[in-house]
Amino acid sequence: MDEDDFYLKVAHALSGCQLVEQQLKLYITEALELAKKCIGKKMPFKISGEDYADSSLERLIEIFKKLTDNESLVANLREFKNERNFLSHKGITHCLDYEGELFDPTALEFKNRLAAIQDEAQWLYLAIHEEANKFRGHLWFDDLTESDSKTERSESL
Repeated sequence: MDEDDFYLKVAHALSGCQLVEQQLKLYITEALELAKKCIGKKMPFKISGEDYADSSLERLIEIFKKLTDNESLVANLREFKNERNFLSHKGITHCLDYEGELFDPTALEFKNRLAAIQDEAQWLYLAIHEEANKFRGHLWFDDLTESDSKTERSESL
């Protein structure tokens, strides 16, 4: 296997992992925006998606877990994280021999794992998006200001 081809495949597969992280950040941001919209003026709500902009994948999964009831998706994300961590942090050195050259048998196995995680990343990206679609209509279209004005009127009586 050509080294340039190998490193290109690594970069391509791991870019899919980055998209999963971005989708988690978007989910968290929108979920928190909906919470803020529901709370309205009843109390301060200063938590936002920006608070998690630099969070690790593990941290994003833990926050996501608190904002969803989809336990199987959370479990899949945790398995994905473990594989991603191996591939991105240890995998390349695992494929090199003692002289720093690409060791073809291990690199071929690694290539299969890269293809698998790329497919998994695409599936997770879509699954997180679909999970967010469960509440996006409320975020974008529900008018919660009417309930706030009713609360304000009853408090003034």
